[in-house]
Amino acid sequence: MEAPQSAETSPASKQSQMKWLWWPFLAAAMAEVLMFIPWNWYNRWIGLLSSWVYLAGLGWFFGLAVLRFFQKRIAVGFGSLGIMVLLISLFIPLSVVRFFLGFTGSSEDGFANGLQLPQGVTLTSPLKASFEDKEPGSPEDTFQAAIRSNLALPIPADLKPDLHTPSLARLRKDHSALLDRYLATHPGWRVYEEKGGRFATRRWMIGTDWKITLHGYYSSFDRDLGPTFQTRTTIAFSGKTWASAIQRIPDDQPGAIKTEVDNAMWESYIAVPVGDLLVEQMEQSETQARRVTTTAFAELEKEFAALLLSPDWDQARKLLPASAISHGPPSIELISSFQGGIYNAQVRCNPGEPGRIYLKAFEITRDYHLSSDRLKKATNEWIGWSNDPNEQFLSETHFTIYEGDWDQFYGARFEVWFQPDSRADERKLLERNFKIEGWMR
Repeated sequence: MEAPQSAETSPASKQSQMKWLWWPFLAAAMAEVLMFIPWNWYNRWIGLLSSWVYLAGLGWFFGLAVLRFFQKRIAVGFGSLGIMVLLISLFIPLSVVRFFLGFTGSSEDGFANGLQLPQGVTLTSPLKASFEDKEPGSPEDTFQAAIRSNLALPIPADLKPDLHTPSLARLRKDHSALLDRYLATHPGWRVYEEKGGRFATRRWMIGTDWKITLHGYYSSFDRDLGPTFQTRTTIAFSGKTWASAIQRIPDDQPGAIKTEVDNAMWESYIAVPVGDLLVEQMEQSETQARRVTTTAFAELEKEFAALLLSPDWDQARKLLPASAISHGPPSIELISSFQGGIYNAQVRCNPGEPGRIYLKAFEITRDYHLSSDRLKKATNEWIGWSNDPNEQFLSETHFTIYEGDWDQFYGARFEVWFQPDSRADERKLLERNFKIEGWMR
């Protein structure tokens, strides 16, 4: 006499397991494949929808595994986890395939095919950069000048990095509003939101202009200009670092800075707690002596000690560089970068209250919103303000327009929007039309 089949081994049960395991797996796997297809601009929604389906699939199998373990159906629970791991592991071969297809397939997205420049609309061409990125800034950029000059000196035998910035800690604790306004107004700082946190990254002058680079890394690889280096200085306000791979180090343990060879130089990337803030400092240089790091922390303390000496706004204004505040009407300029579709935006405006600005861009003839999420992420910045509408404050950001191809120009309207810290409705400050091209991947 045959033993009766259990509920878990009956044909109906197996069909049910097939329904709850394999059909969701096939849907998530298909969505994962669709995510890696380079869709044209008009059907990129397919890739976005596919990513949501894929993430929903991962969540489904994780939840199913938890449920089965709770039901003590251990085998089915591990099976669900195994399928989830399989979906995650598919990222590796799909990424490899996408990488090689990027070299062999067309990178054109067809966005500008058939587009005509709008009639009767004044279009401004972006300015050409009048400098090379390696050109040192003017003496007005005292932070950069100190780093370059110290790198040119012999290395002291007793060099020990001093990572203390007590003045920054005092300002943050006792005069946080003043510190925020100073950083937002100073052209040498870009204060922005990214990765769910607020950061202030040091902006350098290149030639006569304050210019942020991609992610705020500044370098010199021309030995005719002195020792080679690369660096980035950032203050993190939200308790988490901007960089992912970073060494957290107390300011009283400078000897614990770890270095390793990267880009043919000695690299360190540290985060130092300063009260509830973090100061991040990246350095690549020719020797293990941390001269850039030492100088950067010394310059930070010098800058914030001067601000702390007379902690009120009238005195803080006197510490700002001459180029911090201009006079006249608000303006926006685009400057072409090293490839078509990559630009720097130089905005001068005065919103009259604390808050941040960001850019929106639209193709004029179809009013298509260009690179919407990416553009806001790349161009948001807290900016200075005053009660005098004739005073204008600087925002300078680096961004990419992804719609279109090289040498296919079209008209785009760039708008400057303001989000008040008071949580009042955001408002448009100014706009200007430009003749631009998109970046080809």
